[in-house]
Amino acid sequence: MNRYVIAACFGLLCAVVGFFIGRSSNTEVEKTVIVKEPAVRGIITGLVPVSETTPSVSVLPVVRDTVYIDNVRYIKERVDTAAIIADYEIRRRYEVPLFDNQYGKLNVTWNTQYNRSDSIAYTFVPIRTIQYVRVRKTFEPFIGVSYSSFGYISGGVGLFYHNLGIEASYQRSLYNSDYGFLIGLKWKF
Repeated sequence: MNRYVIAACFGLLCAVVGFFIGRSSNTEVEKTVIVKEPAVRGIITGLVPVSETTPSVSVLPVVRDTVYIDNVRYIKERVDTAAIIADYEIRRRYEVPLFDNQYGKLNVTWNTQYNRSDSIAYTFVPIRTIQYVRVRKTFEPFIGVSYSSFGYISGGVGLFYHNLGIEASYQRSLYNSDYGFLIGLKWKF
């Protein structure tokens, strides 16, 4: 069989095998970074009660007065109106973290005064997880042409496996009818 046909078949075979093997790849997870996003804040005002219920038994603050009549001790209780008014006027602030997990942190703050909810504020700090993935091909095919100062030209194909490569080239002299094959080993760094 003619050497040219063998060289062409070998080169074509290497190119086809290198093409299909080179399409496979390995994925390696490099690192995971957790990024806190800017906080989302808001205030809800103008709250209207949906329902109101009056309890059947009221528990009110009372003041006890002790009265002695003929050496008999009597205790008289009366409703402490001043305490009710003071409690009515107090502005109360409540803060509750609803959740703090892998998705973020949600805090709710609400204010009450005059027996009503004044406002509800929320702060949500979302957390985004970024996973950096490096895709590195296991097999990388290549083709090449070259010229030598000795008057040779060559064309070949090769395949890198990670950092180690093998190459097959056909060489031809420009000045005479010399030709040959080159098998080479390559290292990427």
